[in-house]
Amino acid sequence: MPYKINNEIDLLFWRNKFSSDLKCRVSNLLNLDSAHLIKSKIQNYAEFKQAHIAGKQYSEISKEEFKQLEANERLSLIKSVHKQASNGVGFWYGRQGLNQNSPTHLASIYNLLSSEEMMSNVREITGISSLAYLSAQLTAFAPGDFITRHKDDVSSEKRRVAFVYNLSENWHPDWGGLLQFYKNDGSPTESWTPQYNSLCLFDVKHIHSVTCVAPFAPKLRIAISGWFHDR
Repeated sequence: MPYKINNEIDLLFWRNKFSSDLKCRVSNLLNLDSAHLIKSKIQNYAEFKQAHIAGKQYSEISKEEFKQLEANERLSLIKSVHKQASNGVGFWYGRQGLNQNSPTHLASIYNLLSSEEMMSNVREITGISSLAYLSAQLTAFAPGDFITRHKDDVSSEKRRVAFVYNLSENWHPDWGGLLQFYKNDGSPTESWTPQYNSLCLFDVKHIHSVTCVAPFAPKLRIAISGWFHDR
């Protein structure tokens, strides 16, 4: 495997952090060369489509398909997405599924995240010994992209722990794209700026969002996100 997990991660420290509120952000997950290599492969090989909800239906559209729409059709689609989001349910961001059947350059990233070494570390940090596999997606948030408040708790899929592995270097909090957590009444609690080479782990019952990326953000917010599942 061309990637190396940081062998100096203090698992007990992060376990204590996670146990206090069922979330933590593990710094320096991989050695830097591995993080740089993964980011490069995503930038060179990922084919992102805009994931969105319009008319209460999930859909994806490629940049090429979006450009081929008539101007009024593009405007209508964006308005539909924004109308749905204004009612508290919506998203608009670039994604590509990630699994062992992905193209070789990308499948190697999935193999790292699903490796026994990585799974063992996550089990140790979360204290959940029954975690058995993960599902993942590559994400790219451009200016205007967002995910509204939601929970990731889908019992039929046996999701237990959500994760976000950040690959945006020197990201400024003013650019948006923050992982925001909330109380049940909608009051914000914590905001996590994308920190390069960090792994965010949180219980799927946490209400969270990805705040809208600002129009002046100079680059994409790149990350890998998904869930660790029970057996």
